[in-house]
Order: sequence, then C-alpha cells, then structure tokens
Amino acid sequence: MATMTKVWIDSDIGDDIDDAVALLCAARHPEVELVGVSTVFGWVETRAWLARELLARAGLKAPVLPGAVRPLTGRDVAGPAGSYNVLAPDLPHPSPRDDEARIDAIAAAMQSASGPLHLVTIGAMTNAAKLRQRHPELAASWQGVTCMAGRLEGEPEWNVRCDPPAAQAVCQQLAPTLIGLEACSNTLPRSEVEALLDASDPASAFLLDCYRAYRGQQDDAPLTLFDPISLLSLVIPEAFNLQSVRVAIDGEGRMRLTDDGCQVTYALSSDWGAIRPVIEMVLRG
Repeated sequence: MATMTKVWIDSDIGDDIDDAVALLCAARHPEVELVGVSTVFGWVETRAWLARELLARAGLKAPVLPGAVRPLTGRDVAGPAGSYNVLAPDLPHPSPRDDEARIDAIAAAMQSASGPLHLVTIGAMTNAAKLRQRHPELAASWQGVTCMAGRLEGEPEWNVRCDPPAAQAVCQQLAPTLIGLEACSNTLPRSEVEALLDASDPASAFLLDCYRAYRGQQDDAPLTLFDPISLLSLVIPEAFNLQSVRVAIDGEGRMRLTDDGCQVTYALSSDWGAIRPVIEMVLRG
C-alpha cells in the first residue's frame, strides 16, 4: 500500500487557475491526504469560498480558513480583479486588523490534524512566515515545507514578489524546498484540458467553470501548471532535480545564488514526461 502524504495547502486561489488545479490534484491523488487549506493575500474570504466550493464538489471535508490579508511588507492589497473569483458571491473585504486572529485559527486547525503534516505554499508566503513567528512549536512539527516560488538569477517570481520579507523569513527559518519556474512552467493545451475533464462530475464541472471564467470563452491559451507540479514534487520527487543551494532574496523579490545565503532545496529542473501522465490522471478523475 502506498504511503499517504498529509498535506496542508496555503493558496491564493482566484487569480491564476493553477491553484484550483492543485487543489483538485490534492483531492484526487491517491497518495495525498489533504488535511486543510488556508488562503492568503488580499481578498482571503473570497479565496476561501472558491476553495470550499471546489473541495465540496470533490466530496472532501477538509477545513478551509482565510489567512493574512496584508503581506509583511505592510502594503494594502486591492480586491478581486476579474479572474475566476467572479464565480464567488459578493463577500465583504476582510480587515488586515484581524490577520493575527486568522493566523491563530489556522494554527489551531493544523494542531487538530492527526499526525505530522507537510505545508505546501502556492501563493505569497505570508501565512507561513506568520505561523512560524506566532506558533514556532507548530512549525517545528511540520514534516517539511514546499513552496511554489522562485526564479534564480532573473526577474522576481510572483509568489516571492508579493511579499519578499515573508519569503526571506521562510527561507531563513524553515529551510523549504522551492519549486521555481525552472521546474514547473509546463502547460497543457486548452482543448486537451476540456477533453480530459468530465462535465458530469461536480468537481470537474466547477474547475471547467473556473477555467472558462479565467481564460474567457474565446481564449485558447493553455492551462498553466505551476502549482500542481509543485504539489506533485511530494509524491514523485524522482521527477525533480532537487539540489541543496544557498539563496539570497532582495527587497524586490529577486533571488540569487550566493555562498552566504539561506540553505534551501531547489528544483533546478523536472521531468515533464513523468509528470504529465499524473496531471492527466488527476484531470480525468
């Protein structure tokens, strides 16, 4: 019998479609046990609604909790702006004044999960940094931390750029595995995605709705797979070229290799030929 990997996903679902695919992947993969989801960055209640809806349609009763609205940079984040968040009801914008209480609620839910879990961040790393700061004993019990984040020696990747101080704190204090753009930038054609998804299945139908709201009816752009590929690094690590490196992150979110940087594990590349069949299996359900 395959070993189950207990996973908590921290997500900014509602912008790029890959968060929704990652949640479906976690719900459907036979070696992943999704024990909870938290949302991050800006309109976290709307993000939580989307995650709950997708998981409910997949028949999964994992807790979904909103997290930090405001990044550690202190800047305010605008509300929803024209992606598949339009599928959610009109919810009030949560106040950053309640960020600490929301972080404490996430910590309590994590503590309720039986056994050690693996934290996977697929958005800004604000929640992870705040959890480590406010609940160090909880962070010490995590089996590991994997982040969809990074691009070496280039322009800053989105999840790092959203909150560079949080990324710095996570790298310094949690020694994460980073799945950067070098290893997870693969795509699938839209026509293939729509053929794989069974519209009679509630979760697949909702993902189709999300994808069409994200891309528009006439847009043939492919499905991006940054987040689900990052999640799969936990169950098929042999498909990733994982190396121990030292990185420094500047105030803009640029990441560079340096001898005196933070020790992390970084995916320098991945085997798309090994990953693609797993993605297709998950989409097919």
